[in-house]
Amino acid sequence: MSSYAVLTAIGPDRPGLVDEISAFLADRNINIEDSRMAVLGGEFAVILLASGEPDFSDRLIRELAAIEKITGLAVHLKPTLAPHERKVHQSLPHRLTATSMDHPGIVHEVTRVLHKRNINIESMETHLAHAPVSGAPIFKMKCVINIPVEEKLSAVRKELEKLGDRMDIDIEIEAADSY
Repeated sequence: MSSYAVLTAIGPDRPGLVDEISAFLADRNINIEDSRMAVLGGEFAVILLASGEPDFSDRLIRELAAIEKITGLAVHLKPTLAPHERKVHQSLPHRLTATSMDHPGIVHEVTRVLHKRNINIESMETHLAHAPVSGAPIFKMKCVINIPVEEKLSAVRKELEKLGDRMDIDIEIEAADSY
């Protein structure tokens, strides 16, 4: 029976960090099951779900100083449930995208609507790019959300449409086959 933990790490970016983290875990027979990694500004950040033998996280917590010394990252480990043990309410997965000229409050306003309707965000990515000709900042948000079965999709769409009109955001929702 496996146990699970979430490892997070952040610090100055440089080549080889993913190799060093994955080697450290593999040398201890710890499996990386799911992960997200990104460079934001000059900082590298990773969050990953690791699995291993029972109580592997207790051993790994004692060795965090070693991986911090190798990588130069601040590392944190938190034991967690196995993915199949997580309590999930009946819901349907959807993809939500929002695109707009960049301005403060987009993430907050969209997520406020989702929170109010008890819609869980499984994953979210945001990105700021500059339009090719004008150089105007364009904001894009992509989410995988779980809409409770008792929530009417048409009502969610209508509320997000009102928000989009008010804040000049193009918001789309489509059914997702899987994550």
